[in-house]
Amino acid sequence: MVHAAAPLLTLSLTSDERLIAGVSFCAMIPWLVLSLPAGVYIDRFDRRKLMIAANVIRAILFGLIAFSAATGTLSIWTFMAILIGVGCCEVIFDMSAQAFLPQIVPDHLLEKANGRLSSLELITNTFIGLPLGAWAFVLAIGVPFGVNAASFALAALLVASIRIPSAKTPEANSEELHNSFKADLTEGLQWLWSNKLIRTLAIMLGIANMTAMFGEAIFVKYAAVELGVTGRAYGFLLALTAIGSILGGLLGDKIAKRLGIAQSIVYSYFVFGFVGIIYFFMPYVWAVAIAASFMGLAGTTWNVVTVSLRQRVIPTELFGRVNSVYRFIGTGSIGIGALIGGQIAYSTNLRMPFLVAAIIGLGALAIGGPTLYREVRNHIAPDATPAPPSIT
Repeated sequence: MVHAAAPLLTLSLTSDERLIAGVSFCAMIPWLVLSLPAGVYIDRFDRRKLMIAANVIRAILFGLIAFSAATGTLSIWTFMAILIGVGCCEVIFDMSAQAFLPQIVPDHLLEKANGRLSSLELITNTFIGLPLGAWAFVLAIGVPFGVNAASFALAALLVASIRIPSAKTPEANSEELHNSFKADLTEGLQWLWSNKLIRTLAIMLGIANMTAMFGEAIFVKYAAVELGVTGRAYGFLLALTAIGSILGGLLGDKIAKRLGIAQSIVYSYFVFGFVGIIYFFMPYVWAVAIAASFMGLAGTTWNVVTVSLRQRVIPTELFGRVNSVYRFIGTGSIGIGALIGGQIAYSTNLRMPFLVAAIIGLGALAIGGPTLYREVRNHIAPDATPAPPSIT
């Protein structure tokens, strides 16, 4: 619900494109700051307790937003500060959940469990949550955040109800923890940078995520000013754009099998860049909805293929630390992209961030695409098909 309500709340608090983008920055900056240390240290604590704590804190924080918004005491700066806390909890919960799932699901059912979780999250957060969140926001400004607070409280209770044999976490003093972190991080960085395929994937993903946020960070104002879409209609527009993501989740492996892994990656990246051109030159609801649907299809296909590719290429014993570095590069750029996009929109107009994103994205493809295509072909047999992805 908050994926639709939060941008609408932001727009009600400020019309400054820089501050609107700053809200996205605050929500995503914890991934840049915490993803590396969290990936190393999370194995040393009870993951179930970490998940419970993260959900309890998020319930409190969203309850605070609901109360402040309903009473008219919420400022844009308070909202940003709270979202930083929410983002920190998201990092801890998501990374703990990835490590926790194998403790409660048999190994041969992991891929099915991950797929079901991804599909359920996508459907509830898009087709149900987005229009419902926008409708609830129009009904009463604090309602969607209050509902979200209640859902996190319930989630904490559900996680607490899970009973598994307690696994002892290794005990170490602070110096040992620090040395272990440095060694693991160094090893992950060295392996990733020495592998041309994974290094290129990480860099290109970082560019794609950063440029995607140029427009996404100010999309709520773009929709209001350029498309004339606000309130409930904004939620339905977001839901329509999720069609491609759902199709990608259902058909991504089949697309990769038909086109080939290398071609699927390159074509997906081309769509990432080209969509920005549509947003810039064709600011119409129907055009944006169609373009965003293709963006969702390309994005999910990219995830299906590249997650499976990393699982094949990265050694099992190094996967955790290398993957944490990969995600740091790939997702850490999102918050930076939000700030850049907000400044571009403030200095020029609401369409310009999409055009700049398209130019950078297509330029990155022109430079890195041939290398990426060649390295994928070198690592994977032409008839290889991707396995279902785990949670990313």
